[in-house]
Amino acid sequence: MFNVSEIIQTVKQLIDVRVQMVKEEINEQVAGIMARIFLLMLMATVSVMVILFASLSLAFYLSELMYSTYKGFLYVGLIYLMVFVLMYFLKDAQGIVSSFQKFLKMFIFGGKKED
Repeated sequence: MFNVSEIIQTVKQLIDVRVQMVKEEINEQVAGIMARIFLLMLMATVSVMVILFASLSLAFYLSELMYSTYKGFLYVGLIYLMVFVLMYFLKDAQGIVSSFQKFLKMFIFGGKKED
């Protein structure tokens, strides 16, 4: 009637196929996350370069306006100091932290945007 060994063999094959499908799905998800992290790192690197060259340009421009090389760079340094102080005081603001966390979660893990 029913061959028990055939049933067991079929169940084993089904389990093997399911395990392979889960492995492939995990591999795809990990590859997607890694690609997003690489893209985020690349975007950060480009942003740092843009800020660097914009800062140098602003410093040289201010130097020409004030006829003093060190004053232009000093003012750019003071601007960065003010930005740092502002960021220091806003570091514990829950609205900013939670929105940054939501952005990273959505970007890296591909979550859906919540409305």
